[in-house]
Amino acid sequence: MVSNIASENEVGMIALNPNEDYRDRGDGMDDMIKRAKKMNYDFPYTLDKDHEIADAFGATRTPHVYLFNADMKLVYVGAIDDNARDANSVDSFYLKDAIEQMTAGKKVTVPATKSLGCTIKRVS
Repeated sequence: MVSNIASENEVGMIALNPNEDYRDRGDGMDDMIKRAKKMNYDFPYTLDKDHEIADAFGATRTPHVYLFNADMKLVYVGAIDDNARDANSVDSFYLKDAIEQMTAGKKVTVPATKSLGCTIKRVS
């Protein structure tokens, strides 16, 4: 799990739910609490009211990852890995590799990938 990799490397992590249009159809706060418990999340999972943070960062999908170094410089943006549908069929672990390279003081070799997943459900 990504949170384990982050924790092992002393990297903070937060998940934001920007799906404003689905608040009453599975993406409300009560739904998020249930999912966090079911998935054993050990990081904050929060509601991005009016998708303001997602918009500020230019996020288009969930998940859409942004990794910052200790100087708050964006070092990676994009997908967690190359297979959003099947964790057992992943070939490239983009975020894991970026975290390990960053914490080792190396340049992130793949600083950006296409975000995979569902589009953010915004209200017009």
